[in-house]
Amino acid sequence: MRLAIADDESVYRKQVSDLIISLYGRENVSCYLYSDGTELIRSFENNFPLDAVFLDIEMKDLDGMSTAKKIREFNKEIPIIFLTSHTELAMDGYEVDAFRFLGKPVDEIKLRQTLTDLEKKLKVDEKIVLVKDGEELVYSISDLLYLEAANNSVRFIFTVDTVEVRMKFNEAVKKVEDITSDFTKIHRSYFISLAHIRKLSAGEALMDNGDELPVARSASQDAKKRLFEYIRRSGR
Repeated sequence: MRLAIADDESVYRKQVSDLIISLYGRENVSCYLYSDGTELIRSFENNFPLDAVFLDIEMKDLDGMSTAKKIREFNKEIPIIFLTSHTELAMDGYEVDAFRFLGKPVDEIKLRQTLTDLEKKLKVDEKIVLVKDGEELVYSISDLLYLEAANNSVRFIFTVDTVEVRMKFNEAVKKVEDITSDFTKIHRSYFISLAHIRKLSAGEALMDNGDELPVARSASQDAKKRLFEYIRRSGR
């Protein structure tokens, strides 16, 4: 994740950044620190890629709420987490569709929960682009149930659609893995979403659309382990 932290007090910028890095590790998250709202807005003007913004409400010069309104001119969707020692200001956050409010100094447990919820939101919003007959089709990765090998093609089974694309199965698997790690291979012809499994047994996976898929004996143990880890991690 690429996170912006904007606060005119360096001690709070560093506190939030250090907590996030301690929870995720430097290899999994990058924190970009800003001392004021104007500096942060400049990043949006330059199309600097960010996944979410932690924003102090009570900054000097350009305050957090004004900064958020300007951010929304560039990006309507990016999650904004407000940092404030005055919770009565939280109501104003609805004007800019705030994702969350955290009190200052930031509590580690509440920050951890916010980051968990943020991860879920970002995964839900991630897209997969398929090219069929020269046309680009865009779907939410959260709507993809499974991949099925079909001769020289791959069927992408979504909650409301099925798209068959001419490509190798291992290329399709790599395409999904580049977006999310929440899929597992259960058979040489099936790569399935852990989020959409209703029931997993030694020889069969029941998906939440009712499809019953074969589970190879060689893949059964690893699939069960990955499903258990996913449930524990996601709180499903």
